[in-house]
Amino acid sequence: MTRSAHRMPARLRMLCSAAFGVFALTGALLGAAPFSDATAQEEKALRNHIVGIGNCPPWHPQALEVCRNSLEKVVAALGPRLDAGPDKTHLLINEGASASALKMKATELANRLGPEDRLIIYANLPLGQFDSDQPDAENGYILEFWATERPETAAEAIGNGTWISAPAFAAMLHTIPAAEVILVLDTNNSYAVNMHLLDKHSVDHEERPEALISSAGSGQTANYSADRTISLFAKHLALALQETDGTLQDVMTVASGGTRQAAIPICAALKEHQGEDNGPSVDCQQVPEIHDPDALLSETMLIPLAETGLSQ
Repeated sequence: MTRSAHRMPARLRMLCSAAFGVFALTGALLGAAPFSDATAQEEKALRNHIVGIGNCPPWHPQALEVCRNSLEKVVAALGPRLDAGPDKTHLLINEGASASALKMKATELANRLGPEDRLIIYANLPLGQFDSDQPDAENGYILEFWATERPETAAEAIGNGTWISAPAFAAMLHTIPAAEVILVLDTNNSYAVNMHLLDKHSVDHEERPEALISSAGSGQTANYSADRTISLFAKHLALALQETDGTLQDVMTVASGGTRQAAIPICAALKEHQGEDNGPSVDCQQVPEIHDPDALLSETMLIPLAETGLSQ
């Protein structure tokens, strides 16, 4: 998970590239051999690939279209900013977002991606936990993939392959030999989806830079928009991608701030309603979290809005 020794900040790489260019020109004039193909390869930009996962199982209270809408809005804005066309974009939605479908997609990408590729995953799905009061902070959480009926127990769902435990999901990602991985989880409770999800298990690319963005903070519920047609974070992420130039860090910062502010009145209304019903209280003050120890987001430049046709 740590940055490789040869990896350096974008500005330093740019300065070094300029210096290399002068040296190469001087060498050519003096009859020296040109730079090797390996050096040129290191300076190439990574190819971006997007995997979008949207799962609103029918036994959850929200409509199936909420996850579809969230996924499609984000990917439609993200693809052009990362130059990821249809051949580099993979969508798993509702019935197509089963655990078996994800495993097949992971196998496909493991055979297709390599050191010239960056993998960006946006996943909008429920997060559950094993059937105990005190789940392990690193291993006790479960990503709930598609099921037509709610499984009787989480252990049963894991056992028959309907759901995927957090460590198994992380291990699956590490079978894909991409150079970098950025994971955006649009779900509840970042306590369960901090960097432990990616690096605290037996299968890990220790030297691969990885980042994780969670749409809600520790113990928090991820809200929907006021009209309940889209997840609140998806709404603001799509808007940020259509309005913000710069890096992926810039976009995530804008999206996180917009989500946090928009959640305030939505949360107030939810609490008022809960008070009337005397139901269990939830922490709906949604504050997204960014875990980026390798500064991937600030080094991932986005295509300018003027070149994508997304700007409003």
